[in-house]
Amino acid sequence: MNLVAQALLDSPVGRIAIFDNGKHLTAIDIFPGDINYRQDNTTNLTQHIVEQLRAYFSKSASKACDLSEIPIKPKGTEFQQSVWQLMQAIPCGSSWTYGEMASQLETSPRAIGGACRRNPIPIVVPCHRVVAASGIGGYSGQWKAGKRVDVKQWLLAHEKQRLIST
Repeated sequence: MNLVAQALLDSPVGRIAIFDNGKHLTAIDIFPGDINYRQDNTTNLTQHIVEQLRAYFSKSASKACDLSEIPIKPKGTEFQQSVWQLMQAIPCGSSWTYGEMASQLETSPRAIGGACRRNPIPIVVPCHRVVAASGIGGYSGQWKAGKRVDVKQWLLAHEKQRLIST
Protein backbone atom coordinates (compact mmCIF):
# COMPACT_ATOMS: atom_id res chain seq x y z
CA MET A 1 0.00 0.00 0.00
CA ASN A 2 1.30 3.49 -0.86
CA LEU A 3 -0.33 6.49 0.82
CA VAL A 4 0.45 10.19 0.76
CA ALA A 5 1.35 11.98 3.99
CA GLN A 6 2.10 15.68 4.25
CA ALA A 7 5.18 14.90 6.35
CA LEU A 8 7.20 11.97 7.61
CA LEU A 9 8.99 12.61 10.88
CA ASP A 10 11.57 10.33 12.46
CA SER A 11 11.11 10.43 16.22
CA PRO A 12 12.28 8.57 19.32
CA VAL A 13 9.15 6.39 19.05
CA GLY A 14 9.66 5.64 15.36
CA ARG A 15 8.56 7.15 12.10
CA ILE A 16 5.44 9.29 12.24
CA ALA A 17 3.21 10.12 9.27
CA ILE A 18 1.44 13.48 9.53
CA PHE A 19 -1.76 14.40 7.71
CA ASP A 20 -3.30 17.85 7.44
CA ASN A 21 -5.72 19.66 5.18
CA GLY A 22 -3.86 22.98 5.20
CA LYS A 23 -6.03 24.33 8.01
CA HIS A 24 -6.07 21.51 10.59
CA LEU A 25 -4.06 18.49 11.62
CA THR A 26 -6.38 15.61 10.76
CA ALA A 27 -4.35 12.49 11.62
CA ILE A 28 -1.06 11.11 12.87
CA ASP A 29 0.06 7.54 12.23
CA ILE A 30 2.71 6.60 14.78
CA PHE A 31 2.60 2.94 13.80
CA PRO A 32 2.86 3.04 10.00
CA GLY A 33 4.01 -0.57 9.85
CA ASP A 34 4.22 -1.84 6.30
CA ILE A 35 2.59 1.19 4.73
CA ASN A 36 4.93 2.81 2.26
CA TYR A 37 4.08 6.46 2.80
CA ARG A 38 5.35 9.05 0.40
CA GLN A 39 5.53 12.71 1.29
CA ASP A 40 3.59 15.22 -0.80
CA ASN A 41 1.28 18.25 -0.53
CA THR A 42 3.26 19.83 2.31
CA THR A 43 1.63 23.03 3.58
CA ASN A 44 2.72 25.87 5.86
CA LEU A 45 0.69 24.15 8.56
CA THR A 46 2.63 20.93 7.94
CA GLN A 47 5.87 22.75 8.69
CA HIS A 48 4.35 24.19 11.88
CA ILE A 49 3.19 20.74 13.01
CA VAL A 50 6.63 19.23 12.36
CA GLU A 51 8.31 22.05 14.33
CA GLN A 52 5.92 21.57 17.26
CA LEU A 53 6.43 17.80 17.30
CA ARG A 54 10.21 18.18 17.10
CA ALA A 55 10.01 20.51 20.11
CA TYR A 56 7.84 17.95 21.91
CA PHE A 57 10.41 15.20 21.33
CA SER A 58 13.39 17.45 22.10
CA LYS A 59 15.14 17.10 25.42
CA SER A 60 15.93 20.82 25.52
CA ALA A 61 12.69 22.48 24.45
CA SER A 62 11.08 24.61 27.16
CA LYS A 63 7.54 23.95 25.91
CA ALA A 64 7.98 20.32 24.97
CA CYS A 65 4.54 19.30 26.21
CA ASP A 66 2.54 22.20 24.83
CA LEU A 67 1.04 21.21 21.49
CA SER A 68 -2.00 23.49 21.84
CA GLU A 69 -0.83 25.74 19.01
CA ILE A 70 -1.59 22.99 16.50
CA PRO A 71 -5.12 23.40 15.10
CA ILE A 72 -6.81 20.01 15.00
CA LYS A 73 -9.87 18.50 13.40
CA PRO A 74 -10.17 14.82 14.29
CA LYS A 75 -12.98 12.84 12.67
CA GLY A 76 -15.14 10.87 15.04
CA THR A 77 -18.52 10.52 16.68
CA GLU A 78 -19.91 13.13 19.05
CA PHE A 79 -18.99 10.87 21.98
CA GLN A 80 -15.43 10.35 20.71
CA GLN A 81 -15.07 14.11 20.24
CA SER A 82 -16.11 14.67 23.87
CA VAL A 83 -13.55 12.13 25.10
CA TRP A 84 -10.79 13.62 22.95
CA GLN A 85 -11.62 17.11 24.17
CA LEU A 86 -11.44 15.95 27.79
CA MET A 87 -8.07 14.27 27.11
CA GLN A 88 -6.67 17.62 26.11
CA ALA A 89 -7.36 18.87 29.65
CA ILE A 90 -4.99 16.29 31.18
CA PRO A 91 -1.86 18.22 32.19
CA CYS A 92 1.46 17.24 30.71
CA GLY A 93 3.27 14.77 32.94
CA SER A 94 -0.02 13.68 34.54
CA SER A 95 -2.42 10.87 33.84
CA TRP A 96 -6.08 10.16 34.49
CA THR A 97 -7.64 6.73 34.66
CA TYR A 98 -10.24 5.43 32.27
CA GLY A 99 -12.59 5.37 35.28
CA GLU A 100 -11.94 9.02 36.20
CA MET A 101 -12.72 10.09 32.65
CA ALA A 102 -15.77 7.83 32.55
CA SER A 103 -17.12 9.47 35.71
CA GLN A 104 -16.74 12.94 34.21
CA LEU A 105 -18.53 11.93 31.01
CA GLU A 106 -21.06 9.63 32.72
CA THR A 107 -20.08 6.58 30.73
CA SER A 108 -18.04 3.40 31.21
CA PRO A 109 -14.26 2.99 31.34
CA ARG A 110 -14.54 0.58 28.40
CA ALA A 111 -16.19 3.30 26.30
CA ILE A 112 -13.34 5.67 27.18
CA GLY A 113 -10.84 3.00 26.12
CA GLY A 114 -12.64 2.58 22.80
CA ALA A 115 -12.45 6.33 22.13
CA CYS A 116 -8.76 6.30 23.06
CA ARG A 117 -8.12 3.45 20.62
CA ARG A 118 -9.84 5.38 17.81
CA ASN A 119 -8.01 8.67 18.47
CA PRO A 120 -6.74 9.74 15.03
CA ILE A 121 -4.30 12.32 16.45
CA PRO A 122 -2.20 10.59 19.12
CA ILE A 123 0.38 12.64 20.99
CA VAL A 124 -1.39 15.92 20.16
CA VAL A 125 -4.64 14.53 21.60
CA PRO A 126 -2.84 12.81 24.48
CA CYS A 127 -4.56 9.43 24.80
CA HIS A 128 -1.28 8.14 26.24
CA ARG A 129 -2.14 10.08 29.42
CA VAL A 130 -5.15 7.82 30.06
CA VAL A 131 -4.20 4.80 32.16
CA ALA A 132 -5.84 1.86 33.88
CA ALA A 133 -6.61 2.03 37.61
CA SER A 134 -4.16 -0.81 38.21
CA GLY A 135 -1.39 0.00 35.74
CA ILE A 136 -0.56 1.58 32.44
CA GLY A 137 -3.43 0.06 30.47
CA GLY A 138 -3.33 -0.29 26.72
CA TYR A 139 -2.27 1.84 23.82
CA SER A 140 -3.62 1.92 20.32
CA GLY A 141 -5.55 -1.32 20.86
CA GLN A 142 -2.69 -3.27 22.46
CA TRP A 143 -2.74 -4.28 26.14
CA LYS A 144 -0.07 -5.08 28.74
CA ALA A 145 3.05 -5.56 26.63
CA GLY A 146 4.44 -4.88 23.19
CA LYS A 147 5.74 -2.08 21.01
CA ARG A 148 2.62 0.07 21.31
CA VAL A 149 2.50 -0.07 25.10
CA ASP A 150 6.24 0.65 25.09
CA VAL A 151 5.51 3.83 23.14
CA LYS A 152 2.91 4.88 25.74
CA GLN A 153 5.43 4.26 28.53
CA TRP A 154 8.07 6.26 26.67
CA LEU A 155 5.71 9.22 26.09
CA LEU A 156 4.66 9.33 29.75
CA ALA A 157 8.26 9.08 30.98
CA HIS A 158 9.38 11.73 28.48
CA GLU A 159 6.73 14.18 29.66
CA LYS A 160 7.55 13.60 33.32
CA GLN A 161 11.25 14.11 32.58
CA ARG A 162 10.47 17.35 30.72
CA LEU A 163 8.65 18.68 33.80
CA ILE A 164 11.61 17.80 36.03
CA SER A 165 14.05 19.50 33.63
CA THR A 166 12.16 22.80 33.43
